[in-house]
Amino acid sequence: MLESTSKTFNGPDGPMRIAFSEATVEQRVQCAKLAAAPFGSPLSEAEYLERDEFLGQQLLAHNNGWRCWCLFRVDSPNQIFATCKTLRRDFVVRDANGARKQPGFCLSSVVTDSRYRRQGLASLLLTRLAEWLDGPGNATDMSSLCERDVANTMAKFEKLEVGSNETHIAVVPTEEIISWLHGRAAFTCAKIYGQAPQSHGRLCESADVWLYWFHDFRKRQLAVQRVGGNIEKSGLQKRAAAKLLLDALEEASRFNLPKVVVWDPSHGLESAMDILEQGFSVEVKTEERIGRSIPSVRWKCSNEPEDTVLQLNEFYAWS
Repeated sequence: MLESTSKTFNGPDGPMRIAFSEATVEQRVQCAKLAAAPFGSPLSEAEYLERDEFLGQQLLAHNNGWRCWCLFRVDSPNQIFATCKTLRRDFVVRDANGARKQPGFCLSSVVTDSRYRRQGLASLLLTRLAEWLDGPGNATDMSSLCERDVANTMAKFEKLEVGSNETHIAVVPTEEIISWLHGRAAFTCAKIYGQAPQSHGRLCESADVWLYWFHDFRKRQLAVQRVGGNIEKSGLQKRAAAKLLLDALEEASRFNLPKVVVWDPSHGLESAMDILEQGFSVEVKTEERIGRSIPSVRWKCSNEPEDTVLQLNEFYAWS
């Protein structure tokens, strides 16, 4: 958990460092036990935990549709002070700009350990959760994001200036190719940990920036597959990208992956990495790749002796 999301809480046994995060597998069990008493009736605690496991297999829970959050003790992460759940919902919203479908969440099972009630912990939990809901969220609507990405890529290529002997190519960032590596990671992770990764990226809607990642267990890294949106546009986009990269670092730590890797970062993404290095003391290392970390491709009638320029040499293009 990043230090910027933790704070000191004066409990009955003295000051304690607490932090907010999505619950780990171990923490989810403790959260369920905490919620069993107020919300479990008529089930026993064991049956309530079994019900949580069962509901986690339902369609609505797929792709992080059902998530558990908690406040926990930093030096003893399985000590849970407060917890709640979010369940994804789709809304129809109508305002001065018209009607539209918009994703959102239902909040449920908000509970504080009875020994620490009336200390403002539930308010802190919901405040931290609201910051997450209003900021970067899970990039779950992959289909529409990829459609936009493909359209943006085609528009960019229409405007490219190409020399008389040049050919520019790019692997199109379709949903099929993005999800291909997710399936690969899901199989490997299920063999190692008994379950597939639930998170495959992050989205900041207010800045219109998103990224997808791949759990690369062979190389022990979290690879950023694709960065979408216009990061070069303004400082807002760069700061949003920095937050998304922080989320990638947290996801990597969740699976004991020691590093996050980005191929060919743009100037905007390099600025976001500078924010991490200077503001969060994250170690950033750049290196030139010669003859590796590049997809091998061929397209029809590609034998002409032209200079070929590969655009969008990001990790998603490799499979």
